[in-house]
Amino acid sequence: MIVMITGTRTGIGKALAEHLLEAGHEVIGCSRKPSTIDHPHYRHHEVDLAEVSEIKKMFREVRKTHGRLDALINNAGTSTMNHFMTTPDEVTRGTFDVNFFAVLNCCREAVKLLRKSEEPSPAILNVSTVAVPWALEGHLAYSASKSAVEQLVRVMSKELAAFGIRVNALGLPPVRTVLTRTVSQSKIDALVARQAIGRMCTMSDIVGPVDFLIGRQSEFVTGEIIFLGGVR
Repeated sequence: MIVMITGTRTGIGKALAEHLLEAGHEVIGCSRKPSTIDHPHYRHHEVDLAEVSEIKKMFREVRKTHGRLDALINNAGTSTMNHFMTTPDEVTRGTFDVNFFAVLNCCREAVKLLRKSEEPSPAILNVSTVAVPWALEGHLAYSASKSAVEQLVRVMSKELAAFGIRVNALGLPPVRTVLTRTVSQSKIDALVARQAIGRMCTMSDIVGPVDFLIGRQSEFVTGEIIFLGGVR
């Protein structure tokens, strides 16, 4: 498979890229900074996903070098923790630019290449968060942007069904990444206590569901947001 993953410099994106490369797939990644992955089947693009023109340029290059995509994983995201009354407007807009509009624009460009896939059921997989169902205080912009992504999944799955392209999302509880590094341990512990499975989510917990949702085993699954850890 040829899989594109956004935000592959660190964290979940890097772990997913390395996992899929180890499984024998071709992986295309991107971030605003140079790659931290060195592999013969990995190609990296330095791009600011908040800029539509840069997204379009990246996908033009992907079309030239690969000709198609079999899966897109929209992993790149940003978060800010602050009371909405003290969150500057530019921060809120910046959060939506990366968490929602970049996802929308990557999907729009990727569909053109997913339609050329040799897989029977090419897939788009987006990333959501427990901040949505739990309506976490201090995360209004973040959770609202991810709520928009969840609605994108529901509507887009219907609009792309005629092309045989599936669209789903994976909802993540707290994972030890750059986004959670500044969150206090007491806050993390309180969130984990709300899960049915009372421990932090790890990278190894994520790769299995990702393999399923972009693979042939889930050909009949679309329009779903699947949360890990029993957060409901």
